[in-house]
Amino acid sequence: MIRVVVGLAIVATYFLMVMGNLVTSTKSGLACPDWPLCHGAVIPPPPYNNWIEMGHRLMASLTGTLVLVSTILIWLKREGVIKWLSLAALLLVGVVAGFGAFVVLTEAPNLESLFDVLLISTHIILATTIFTIMIFVLRLLPESGHEKVELFYPAFLALVVLQVLIGILVRYGQATMACPDFPLCRGLWIPELADLKVTIQYLHRINALIIFAVALGYMLNCFQKGRDQVNASITFTFILAQATLGAYIVWSSMYLPLIVLHGANGFALFGWLVYRTVPYFRKNP
Repeated sequence: MIRVVVGLAIVATYFLMVMGNLVTSTKSGLACPDWPLCHGAVIPPPPYNNWIEMGHRLMASLTGTLVLVSTILIWLKREGVIKWLSLAALLLVGVVAGFGAFVVLTEAPNLESLFDVLLISTHIILATTIFTIMIFVLRLLPESGHEKVELFYPAFLALVVLQVLIGILVRYGQATMACPDFPLCRGLWIPELADLKVTIQYLHRINALIIFAVALGYMLNCFQKGRDQVNASITFTFILAQATLGAYIVWSSMYLPLIVLHGANGFALFGWLVYRTVPYFRKNP
């Protein structure tokens, strides 16, 4: 029962993050000027931006409820570090909810200042932290069993976390199209880096190339040595999809469905790597 509820909380958090990306991509962050209702109603009137923003808020409510139920069940029936991890996730849900209200009331989604960018970035980082903690809780449940995990996964996760942080700067620093071509940047392999947006975008691409090479190298090594082939293939598939979607976002001049898919795949990749990493910190049998 606990495992099912925690799993549902993780799925809900994932879709909450995907919907948050949709809110930002459609500029729906300020579609509802009030909070927690939208234009004074649970089901707001058109246009669609109102429905997107309110849908995001309703998903946040569902996520918070599932995390609350998970925490209660764990505190009643389990012992150890997962009790405190679940409580930390629940407290962060409260922080994110309050932060979300503050973001709306300060009109931070307009991204008119560095402060606005920091607010929005912090909001998604907190949501990602909840996602991470709940995956830790799931994997640390006794029902999850034990398994040996390669050092590759925690090391690779660290590299991806760096990419996520740079990606947040690209997204909310409005640097996505700082390099309007791909694989070149403004017609150059190494562009002029005087423009901060170009620098951020270029760093994002360089780190993406490193991630791609590392994932490919690990997968080939696994097939050569006959170990961890399935997990390595899944990891590389996520990376290949992310790189492909990223390239097509540039080539299509930020086609909305591709942006949403890019975010969804990126969150799924991150969750997968956290899932693979957690057992590394458990005592192997």
